Amino acid sequence: MLKLKHLRRPLRTLSIAKEVLTAHLSMKVLGPRGEARFQDDSRYDLQNVEEGFASRLDGSGDDTAILQRICGAYIRAAEQEPFVKKAYRPTGWWKEVRKASLAPVRRALATRDNAALHAMYGNFFRDPCSSGLIGVPYKMNKAYSGQVVDNSIRRFFLSNALHRIDHWKAQTGNRFVLRDLAGPDIGNPFGVSIEGTLIRAGTESQNYAAHRIEELLPSDNATVAEIGGGFGGMAYYLLRDRPQISYINFDVPESVALASYYLLRSFPMLTFQLYEEEALSSESLARFSAVLMPVFELVRAPTKSVDLAFSSHTMSSLTRTAMVAYLDEIIRMTRRFFLYVGRAAESGPLQKLICGEYPSLSLVQQRRLEWNKQKIFSDEEVECLYQIAPS
Repeated sequence: MLKLKHLRRPLRTLSIAKEVLTAHLSMKVLGPRGEARFQDDSRYDLQNVEEGFASRLDGSGDDTAILQRICGAYIRAAEQEPFVKKAYRPTGWWKEVRKASLAPVRRALATRDNAALHAMYGNFFRDPCSSGLIGVPYKMNKAYSGQVVDNSIRRFFLSNALHRIDHWKAQTGNRFVLRDLAGPDIGNPFGVSIEGTLIRAGTESQNYAAHRIEELLPSDNATVAEIGGGFGGMAYYLLRDRPQISYINFDVPESVALASYYLLRSFPMLTFQLYEEEALSSESLARFSAVLMPVFELVRAPTKSVDLAFSSHTMSSLTRTAMVAYLDEIIRMTRRFFLYVGRAAESGPLQKLICGEYPSLSLVQQRRLEWNKQKIFSDEEVECLYQIAPS
């Protein structure tokens, strides 16, 4: 039934309807292909899905101090956001996400409501507070609460998960074992359980990206900056497996707040700097394991302080003006490489801009990635590695 809220926002309603239709058609065609591909695979067992969606909710532990730090940084960033350059303000898409799903968590952050934040962040993989950062599998959200999901849908989810695991093995040259994909239970994650390891949905590409970055870093005390780090999925693996590095994340305030929670809870032994706790400087980068900043702080990153800048599915969503602003700062602050990942169909404008107007960025390697090939028609991704010429 068409609801009043849909009449008020017809463009968003059409977009959602298109996404649902595309997902439905993909399942109808790619579902049987996945079943044929994996039917003789011992991992192709629906029990692995049931175990993967079991609740891992843990309400124990006192996260009051962490939440208070996060609220303070968020409030300061939210107050400053309206006054920054337009290029660093939220995209139209993110504004829609805010309106549709993020009002409760934004209110809790702004009012320092620890109880509400503890409940939302403790379940963020299954809570609307992570909207825009975690993809909800097609019709699998029922499984969050133990409801029955059609076997055809569960098989579709499982075949996609197995495809991603196999693609991860191929992209990493079989250098790792399955348990290397394991992560913390913070946020009540879901996925598939294979050989006793929860393979969280989306974790394969994040783990791959972390190790791809590691390969390009010059030493243990290198610095990595991520533009649009989401909830901290890639950063988790990078900090877990290379704890000597310095990591900076630049993102919208709501994402930085969630990433702060995930990473501070995951790594109590590491040191973190949040927005305006002190000035962003070469000295702070040397002292902190991770620095988590609103994106408009890009302009304050010290010149040539970063060895590699990384962005996944962020840069291609920007306006051309914003792309120019981001690229200018990336080149200014980065010594060696810019590594970009995005959908092949959407990356043309960014690649054209770099090719035409940024001679200091040289494309040294390009790869095609197929993380979603088993789930979505023609959803190839492109990974581009650019070397930055010394200034």
